[in-house]
Amino acid sequence: MPKSGKPGDASLAVRLATPQDLARAAAAPLFAELSGAMVDDLLKDASVMVSPASGLLFSQNDPAEHFFVLLEGQVVISIYREDGSQAVIETLSPVATFAEAAMFLYKQYPATAEYAPGSRILSIPVDSFLRRLKSCKGAAVAMLGSLARWERTLSAQLDSLKMETPAQRLMSFLLGEAPPDQMAAFTVRLDMDKAVLARKLGITPESLSRLLARLGEHGVSSEGRDIHVADPMALRAQLSRPEPL
Repeated sequence: MPKSGKPGDASLAVRLATPQDLARAAAAPLFAELSGAMVDDLLKDASVMVSPASGLLFSQNDPAEHFFVLLEGQVVISIYREDGSQAVIETLSPVATFAEAAMFLYKQYPATAEYAPGSRILSIPVDSFLRRLKSCKGAAVAMLGSLARWERTLSAQLDSLKMETPAQRLMSFLLGEAPPDQMAAFTVRLDMDKAVLARKLGITPESLSRLLARLGEHGVSSEGRDIHVADPMALRAQLSRPEPL
């Protein structure tokens, strides 16, 4: 039985994966270069977890015994800093794999994963997957690119958390949602609650509200999940100052 959520989480239902589940999982970028037959063979021992409530899938430093495919819903991947604060690395939407790098690189989960209500998650036992992968070398080569991208994402996020102030992280996030040469005003429509964005930036929701208010002097305004940047050039100039906000 796959490890799934916190022990005793009665709201989490686990069942065998169906052909429909596997077909949906095959749409994940990690498996994009594989044939349907390859995916079916590699995921033969997978199961599916469904919960009407939110919950914890795994914690940072837990043994990496499974990796996962988000089929429906949302999963938030986060890390905990030395001071105990939480920072969100990524908010996943379907169809996406996660924790695949852990089985090769870390043997433990380097981050924590929490799922939203109504999520449907394919759970793949690492030992079984690796055993099948050895007999399918073409699949291993095809998946290396995805693993490398995840490693770069995690390293960049850790560097940002260590080196940038909260204001710099917020400005970098906003500017990162537009093309590098964007000069005209633009609006960022968040695909997450502001509380999740705050965790992604390693701050509290209250601190995020204060930062958005301070950035109002530089043409930033927000309403609901929309954040409007009136002058991207001015915001870039503020970010590049030796002593930004």
